[in-house]
Amino acid sequence: MTKNKNLSNPFSTGGGGVHFEAHVQASFVVLMLTGGYAPCLPCWPITEIKLQGKIDGFDTDDFIVVVENSGNKERRKLLGQVKHSIAITQGSDLFGDVMQAAWNDFQNPDVFVKGKDVIALITGPLSKTDSEVAWLLNHARANPNDAARFFGNIATAYFSSDVKREKLDAFRHHLTIANSGILTDEDFHRFLKNFYLLGYDLGEEEGVVLSLINSHISQFKPESPPRFVWSRILEFTNNRNHHTGRITRNDLPEELSNIFVTELIISIPESLTMPQLANADWAQHPDATCLALAVLIGAWNEKSKCDIEVITQLLGISYDVWLQKAREILHCTDSPLSLKNGIWKVVNRTELWNLLGSRILDQNLETFKSLAVSTLKEPDPAFEVVVQPPCP
Repeated sequence: MTKNKNLSNPFSTGGGGVHFEAHVQASFVVLMLTGGYAPCLPCWPITEIKLQGKIDGFDTDDFIVVVENSGNKERRKLLGQVKHSIAITQGSDLFGDVMQAAWNDFQNPDVFVKGKDVIALITGPLSKTDSEVAWLLNHARANPNDAARFFGNIATAYFSSDVKREKLDAFRHHLTIANSGILTDEDFHRFLKNFYLLGYDLGEEEGVVLSLINSHISQFKPESPPRFVWSRILEFTNNRNHHTGRITRNDLPEELSNIFVTELIISIPESLTMPQLANADWAQHPDATCLALAVLIGAWNEKSKCDIEVITQLLGISYDVWLQKAREILHCTDSPLSLKNGIWKVVNRTELWNLLGSRILDQNLETFKSLAVSTLKEPDPAFEVVVQPPCP
């Protein structure tokens, strides 16, 4: 009789962890390609991702993310350990291995700079008790220079909780073993400030992190289905992972590098743009009174000295000042002024008179009357008769 084999899923047989690790690694590659930023580090561009860092001397070896300050070229690192599921307890050998690797790197100045680099344990979605661990780590960072205050707060009954204290004891237990049975509060506190617990809902067809990844990808070539691009990045990253390789932007296959190209945006210099007033309300224009007086004249020749004198006296300002105002009005959309060959004209005089007539006062009319009379009395040289003397 054949014995039936019990069904099992890939995660329970070990395949799920590798699957999850590949997705997490690929998500950081997407951040590098799209100009995104790594968590827990300054918002500097990602320049390099090392996969399986054992060969480079790291014990926290699933991946190492390197970011660089574009200004001063300072570099910082995130050392990532990926475990889809892990129990943060004293009895967990897996958690003990993670703590041993993290402590080794934390104490190794060749691979880790305390206070600048960070170590992250990346797992699946955080459970309620895992959230307590995240609170512990954040509270350690909230008290960066006072270990005694941090441990005192955790020990306080109504400030903390038994779950938090239990999780803190699990960290202390494994780190004490990692440090050969000795761990001071100061060293313990310093380690916690540099350690992060991150929850990623990757490895499935849907999820919040995957949605954000697809959103990043779609910013470059919307016509390329983000899921297909993600699959290609995942395939490429997985292949590099098998060979303990590293990834930079220059290492990408051509079909990927062509997708993540930032298009050059050319802006017109502000000095070359001309602000315009569309359908201006001329009754409320700052120079409405001057414009109303110009309606009385109707037209003038800027090459005529007599015309310039008349408009200057009527407006009560110098012609240079009026010319500056007139040019600003001329460049407005729906301008009531026109200029051709030095001849200025007021267009739509009747409409403009109805709109601006109330701005003309009696004294303006008296000035206009006086100027009109003096101008009309002036003999026109064109009509002067030249009398020739009689022939002898």
